[in-house]
Amino acid sequence: MATESPRRPSRCTGGAVVRPQAVLNFISTLLLFIQAYSGTPPAEEKEKIIWVRFENADLNDTSRNMEFHEIHSTGNEPPLLLMIGYSDGMQIWSIPISGEAQELFSVRHGPVRAARILPAPQISTQKCDNFSEKRPLLGVCKSIGSSGTSPPYCCVDLYSLRTGEMVKSIQFKTPIYDLHCNKRILVVVLQEKIAAFDSCTFTKKFFVTSCYPCPGPNMNPIALGSRWLAYAENKLIRCHQSRGGACGDNIQSYTATVISAAKTIKTGLTMVGKVVTQLTGTLPSGATEEEILAHSNIRRSPLVPGIITIIDTETVAEGQVLVSEDSDSDGIVAHFPAHEKPICCMAFNPSGMLLVTTDTLGHDFHVFQILTHPWSSSQSAVHHLYTLHRGETEAKVQDISFSHDCRWVVVSTLRGTSHVFPINPYGGQPCVRTHMSPRVVNRMSRFQKSAGLEEIEQELTSKQGGRCSPVPGLSSSPSGSPLHGKPLFSFSSPPCAFPLPDTQGFTSQ
Repeated sequence: MATESPRRPSRCTGGAVVRPQAVLNFISTLLLFIQAYSGTPPAEEKEKIIWVRFENADLNDTSRNMEFHEIHSTGNEPPLLLMIGYSDGMQIWSIPISGEAQELFSVRHGPVRAARILPAPQISTQKCDNFSEKRPLLGVCKSIGSSGTSPPYCCVDLYSLRTGEMVKSIQFKTPIYDLHCNKRILVVVLQEKIAAFDSCTFTKKFFVTSCYPCPGPNMNPIALGSRWLAYAENKLIRCHQSRGGACGDNIQSYTATVISAAKTIKTGLTMVGKVVTQLTGTLPSGATEEEILAHSNIRRSPLVPGIITIIDTETVAEGQVLVSEDSDSDGIVAHFPAHEKPICCMAFNPSGMLLVTTDTLGHDFHVFQILTHPWSSSQSAVHHLYTLHRGETEAKVQDISFSHDCRWVVVSTLRGTSHVFPINPYGGQPCVRTHMSPRVVNRMSRFQKSAGLEEIEQELTSKQGGRCSPVPGLSSSPSGSPLHGKPLFSFSSPPCAFPLPDTQGFTSQ
């Protein structure tokens, strides 16, 4: 007997609603595998999923929705917003705690490379929101634009999730690789360029043309916080260089050593080839190095990999952002070296004060604390807090994410593994006291005990029937930070059931 379909029309908005189903067990999965291997056509044709992502937007923001504030008392929690990209379009689903998914948006006009739900803009006295009646808005970069004549992935179409209509289209001459947004700007990432648009009017605010491209999954890696924008610069300008950063990777893996030896052998063979070329008479014996390089079609590249520039999207001048010796430092927050190899991925923490970066090798992940100066970027300080390390084999990093309290960093690679690192947002060695309590506490601090916050928390807990209500406290300066940190645990994706990490790596002092 055929089972009832879990998908049904919506009662209110017209979108489809999918009820929760039981997870397939091992026997069901094995039967599906045997059916696919035997060539038997499935009963229902499935669509191919290209990408999937959970999105944070105004719809599930607890600060904008008062009904989500009393989560413990009412049991009302914000829903998950799931974005699914197919080979012919995309969908947005709202998944509440009950598990009954509600379809919010669906478009079928070819594959979608990137999509973002734009947050409500931060309106000042000098600005007005031209799209207030159409919000919330969805930015989509699909293969075919609204005009139908532009090259693939060269336009951003803005759809209204309230009415379903397209309200604006932004055209480009080169392909788009990613979209980022906050309450101030919409950032369109091209291969070697970044274009930022005002979130209220969607007019061009500034653009960057000095990006260093990456061969990894992120062609032009950037990190967008609530106000700052970090991108990979193509060269280091000494007059704008901030104090600090990373001078180089001191620890070299065995694989990197072998690669270095191979490069040395290749250099030696190249020198032998030059000598042979000179002896055969192709070049004169007194030829300079420039003539030899010109003859062999080898050019010295002025670009320097591993450089990061952070700009303030609020104070940066409109037009082109150019970091050069002749330009001033208005809007430039920091400019520093982070790696010796090209930057592959980077991410800000929720507060925007910490930045995690990694290169194309995927071995080390540097955690920097950005301390700005009101005069210029050369007076800013970039503190190198941690170097987090994974594996001896190269891996292309796909994404980096912080926890809400900034005590955990997760790094996902294209090998299908995710690595979880414990850190402290102010530096210092992670231990039981810093990571086994509901608040961030420095291991050398005695403020919690001397201020009586532990007694207050116990009293509040007893009054609320055993429910813990953390009391935020202060902490002293860190006594030091470890040079290298290893992941507490790693797991393969899709993640299966794995045991909770033990505290063997933590030491209580």
